[in-house]
Amino acid sequence: MKAVHQLDLPAGSPICAPGVQKLLSVLNVDGLNARMVGGCVRDLLLQRKIIDIDLACSLPPEETMLRLKRAKIKVVPTGLKHGTITAVLDKVGYEITTLRHDVETDGRHATVTFTDDWIGDAARRDFTFNALYLDADGSLYDPCGGLADLETRRVRFIGAADERICEDALRILRFFRFAAQIGDGLMDPQGFDACIRYKNLIDNLSGERLAQELLKILAAQNLLSVMTVMAKHDFLPHILGVTPDWPRFRRYVQQEQNLGRCDRLARLCSLLRRGEGAGAQVSRHLKLSNRQTKYLVAYDQHDLNISPGVADKTLRRAIYLHGRDVVAFALLDGNSEASPTTQLSELLHLIDTWPVPSFPVQGRDLIQAGYAAGPALGDLLKQREADWIASDFTLKKQDLLQ
Repeated sequence: MKAVHQLDLPAGSPICAPGVQKLLSVLNVDGLNARMVGGCVRDLLLQRKIIDIDLACSLPPEETMLRLKRAKIKVVPTGLKHGTITAVLDKVGYEITTLRHDVETDGRHATVTFTDDWIGDAARRDFTFNALYLDADGSLYDPCGGLADLETRRVRFIGAADERICEDALRILRFFRFAAQIGDGLMDPQGFDACIRYKNLIDNLSGERLAQELLKILAAQNLLSVMTVMAKHDFLPHILGVTPDWPRFRRYVQQEQNLGRCDRLARLCSLLRRGEGAGAQVSRHLKLSNRQTKYLVAYDQHDLNISPGVADKTLRRAIYLHGRDVVAFALLDGNSEASPTTQLSELLHLIDTWPVPSFPVQGRDLIQAGYAAGPALGDLLKQREADWIASDFTLKKQDLLQ
């Protein structure tokens, strides 16, 4: 495999971090056995923030681990069956995967065999711009034409799109995710047609994998153009497990974008039909974390009516009882994109910055004030808190103990 370009790597880039250079030095002591690959190379060329750095290596995984251990580098065999290990340097994890061929796939998992063939390894990857390799000296390798696709912001499968999708149906979502992330939603027609043909395979994917890709799509700048296509061709019911509310979603995302905001779980909730309890259902379907489920269900079940003319006192009460995020969601979800941006922005500023007070009275305070312990004490405490809220949080502790 020959280099096609010599890049001048920017100083301070994660690509040039001491940990990366040490890994490459250890693995390449007797030749070019390891290179950076995939997202880190793609994002370097796009001048986007690099999140993770992955390495491809022609050494068998056992030899890779042996060399790292000899260099006193911590090794975690995270996916040894598929040739993947994680090297940990300065508390940063780097995935290193041996070059491989897919021998057998079932749409979710693959049986692989290891190789030292860089071209063969590239051919089994998903998209052309994810098969870019980079040496420590800036030598760039492009065996699948990914550079040209990056320049035009085109998402294109490597080889036959049907084969790539049948190897792993998650690539359908990744196809749309990259279209939303890297540019103007330009999708290769052959790849798009294949996604439509095989969209039923999405039903076989685990909720965790669906959620991971969907949340990335929901955070992308160009998601509306891509999600419009996904909605038109009925991809969303396969992903969500429910029928979406597309007009509501479009309005909500437009509101957030106009105001420079991005709440992925709020956007997910805006895809759901009101009043059907879909928040809990979708949380189970996507196997969201407990924290994510808490927020999604709270967004879905709120009964707030927050308009641009809401009184500050009413807004503060809502924030205290429901939390900032739910109130912000209710405001944007309940008002059309025609609402004055200035008014919404001012309300959001109050929602984001109002210092939420803590109720100053506890049960032991009431007991010390002479009230008897028992079930009635809890009711009294709730009443005192309601009085405090009704006063717009102005009643002092001594007033509440009367």
